[in-house]
Amino acid sequence: MKQRSAITIGKVEHEDAAWKARFLVFYTGLRIRKLGRKPHAYFAARSGEELAGHSVVYFEKGRWVLDELMVKAEFREKGIAKGLTEARIRHVIVNGAKEIWYACEDGNLVTTCCHLRYGFEKICPGSHHCTAATAHWYRLKITPALFEKFPVLDPNPKIAAKKKRATEGKT
Repeated sequence: MKQRSAITIGKVEHEDAAWKARFLVFYTGLRIRKLGRKPHAYFAARSGEELAGHSVVYFEKGRWVLDELMVKAEFREKGIAKGLTEARIRHVIVNGAKEIWYACEDGNLVTTCCHLRYGFEKICPGSHHCTAATAHWYRLKITPALFEKFPVLDPNPKIAAKKKRATEGKT
């Protein structure tokens, strides 16, 4: 039986031909949003050379949006979606975001629960005409309380590590 490598999660630093080929294979058969020149960042979870999970965050119409979170079936329930979500949240905070958005169908309970734990709230953007059944947008406001509850989201690694140690000492 082949043993898998440890999972690493990080920003895709070079969107070169080799990465694009892996990206397209990963999303075979799925619609992929074309980002063009919009400010964006891709994040990947890897097990050795294998792409285990992937996600993107982009800036559009004055707001940062989390999108295309996907984890291969054989890698699910290992914290990959959580790690990819946290990496994207930290990225947009570093880039000055005061809030973050994502859209999700109500039936996608795994994704919804993953995001609700951070404090995302269901919202109808001002440009939409939503009902409770058609509102699929969620927003997270960046506040000091977010960092208190989730020190790992703090973009300053020294402060985040100090808060984590303090929290662990209280148990």
